[in-house]
Amino acid sequence: MKIFAPILASTLLFGFGCQPNTASRNAETSTAETASPAPAAPTTAETRQQETVLQQDTLNAVQEEVVKKPTPKAQENFTAFFQNFEAIIKKQDAAAFNQLIDPEHGLYLIDTPGALPQFTHVTDISTFKRADIEQRPFFTIRETFRNCRLEEVKTLPKVTCEGDAAPYEKKGCFVADGSAFRKYNAYQYASLPKEEERKVAQTQLLVNKTVLHTGSGFKFHFGQIKGQWRVLFIDLMTPCSA
Repeated sequence: MKIFAPILASTLLFGFGCQPNTASRNAETSTAETASPAPAAPTTAETRQQETVLQQDTLNAVQEEVVKKPTPKAQENFTAFFQNFEAIIKKQDAAAFNQLIDPEHGLYLIDTPGALPQFTHVTDISTFKRADIEQRPFFTIRETFRNCRLEEVKTLPKVTCEGDAAPYEKKGCFVADGSAFRKYNAYQYASLPKEEERKVAQTQLLVNKTVLHTGSGFKFHFGQIKGQWRVLFIDLMTPCSA
């Protein structure tokens, strides 16, 4: 036993001698961690930018999947589809009209009860009332929307406001690619909830064709979704009325 005593004593002394160094290293590590600055919280501008990028990525995905992959047969049948659309309005057939509304995206009707546009989302056209004193039903648009013989153009006629009889530079019923409406940002001024704004923006990217009827001033926006033409937006705002 005497032989192992010095060894045991040396081992204990060595162990106790190592403890201060370990504690010192732990203290240094703790100090370093405490001293490291916390990641800065993103600013409001950065958060908004991130949300914009995310939203744009989502919109691009929607456009890539739906808008950029049209069915050739459905493209050729747009004229027949629109003639049926006009006939349904003339007959005031709500059930048939509802069949033209996409069940997932619905229909947005744009009107101006005041200075700002109003977006109304419906899946049943019979529930819609126009933004006027009489709260007229949708099918009263047939009083001014009639005799729409489509003329295909690259860009729709511009508003000139030279008079009530000729608010546009050309008279007629015109159909053009929906690219201009896909960039339309009026929904940003309609006091919509953020989530509803996102849905409007996504639905706008589905628009393939826009029809302008200068006699009424109405614009109709259609999209080809899963091989079927659908009415996605109807703009009832009257040009030059302010």
